[in-house]
Amino acid sequence: MAKFNVIVTDHLAEEGYDILRADPEVELDLRPGIKNDELKKILGNYDAVITRSGTDVDEDLLSDTGKLKIVGRAGVGLDNVDIETASRKGLIVMNAPTGNTIAAVELSMGMILAAARKIPAADTSLRAGEWDRKRFMGVQLHNKVLGIVGLGRIGGNVAARCKAFGMKVHVYDPYIKRERAEGLGVKLCQSLEELLSIADVLTLHTPLTNETKKMIGREQIALMKDGAILVNCARGGLMDEQAVVDAVNSGKLFSAATDVFEEEPPTGSPLTKTENLFVTPHIGANTEEGQKGVAVIICEQVLNALHGRPYQYAVNKPFEKEQLSSDMQKFFDVSESLGRMAAQLTIGKVQEVRVIMAGKRFEEDLGEKSFDTPFNFQPFTIALAKGFMETYLHNPVSYINAPYLAQDRGMMLNETKTDEYSRSRLRDHIIVIVKTDLGEVRYAATVFADGVGRIVRIADFHLDLIAKGIYLYFKNHDTPGIVGKVGTLLGEHGVNIVNFALTRLHSRGSEAVSFVLVDEPIPQIVIDKLYQFEGIIEAKAIKL
Repeated sequence: MAKFNVIVTDHLAEEGYDILRADPEVELDLRPGIKNDELKKILGNYDAVITRSGTDVDEDLLSDTGKLKIVGRAGVGLDNVDIETASRKGLIVMNAPTGNTIAAVELSMGMILAAARKIPAADTSLRAGEWDRKRFMGVQLHNKVLGIVGLGRIGGNVAARCKAFGMKVHVYDPYIKRERAEGLGVKLCQSLEELLSIADVLTLHTPLTNETKKMIGREQIALMKDGAILVNCARGGLMDEQAVVDAVNSGKLFSAATDVFEEEPPTGSPLTKTENLFVTPHIGANTEEGQKGVAVIICEQVLNALHGRPYQYAVNKPFEKEQLSSDMQKFFDVSESLGRMAAQLTIGKVQEVRVIMAGKRFEEDLGEKSFDTPFNFQPFTIALAKGFMETYLHNPVSYINAPYLAQDRGMMLNETKTDEYSRSRLRDHIIVIVKTDLGEVRYAATVFADGVGRIVRIADFHLDLIAKGIYLYFKNHDTPGIVGKVGTLLGEHGVNIVNFALTRLHSRGSEAVSFVLVDEPIPQIVIDKLYQFEGIIEAKAIKL
């Protein structure tokens, strides 16, 4: 039996190794500390790589991925993983966002308290034989405004704990719904500037992206209250370090605290030499429980993905089909089939693929925007894009890289939701409009009460096709005898007919289309002979 090859390039807790070793189908290779030059030569021999922060999974390392399927990061941050390059390669990128959540939350609380009461400096002073109580006058958190940037797992948990201190919590996060903020009992600000102007204590809890890099600089600090406190236990690079140093030295900020730095270790950094600026060496996840948690989670999820079982925490795949309801899974499947159908019937250079989810069932957001990916599509759009792109390119495509492949080829991929079609005979359906240099064509599919996905519209033709199987498709001028000739032709070449669906635009003599569902692949000679029949406009074999 072929085994899954898994390489681990950083030290993990033993509990993680135990999970990998216990799987008889896994060949484990422990290489903590391996250099990128050496890893690059062998990476394609593995099905999965698991790392922490010691390996830069960058574009160069991923230049030849071979059979690699998964990049697993034992931790929350993904600064060392080039998610876009991995996605273009069709790789699953997963992390362990819950394993060390509490560890990071509790360090954040410790840093907030340390900065408010100057605890580390008071400790150092006393150990030096001093007794200078006045120098360490602090501020209370009670009744103060806590400003949180980023209301994810860590930010949400910090909010809950600070509320217990009697703080008034306000947050800024452009990607969360107001309902989540209200559920946590916090107030959602409309802009970062609004939050900065009211916060007595500001704490950062976002990933480091192009969007968030140095989001707290001189201009932002100038908007803050005089005597405010700034805490960063998220990612180095979120704040302009020199601007923070200057603000603490000038008294604009009462104090600041950070666990993370632009360069680590921060050799010679002014952050480490400034009074009332408290620092720790990136220890947010460094608890025994946290390290065990991330190791167990990432190893379990990597194995689940390798074995084809449901898994969590894939940051570049915004959904899991298995997590959809059974009804929505059927719409997911019919969307992929609709994409395949549209790709096979499309003529011309594709400029845009527009997906419309029509009906009440699609009102709920099933995906959640990530700071780390430019795409925020619903599962049905991703499924349709995969079906379309793998058929259009005649190459394997994944749910992960389908939007990137469309983007690379100049195709705009758009999605909308609408109730505009609610009065049609179809209550809920998926529509795709493919725009090319020759015009645009509309297709539609739905799932009826019997649970079977069906394609119900192609261009201006309305039909009822089961969205699975092999079809002989042909368009013709509607004249007597065509159907009989086609049936005879298929029989002569040993192709058995399962079903025959046809429709025409208007009256007799107008254009008609037919889809013949068959049991066997259709020989090319059948297509060639079809074109010899009078009235045939177009013919091809379609596989859904």
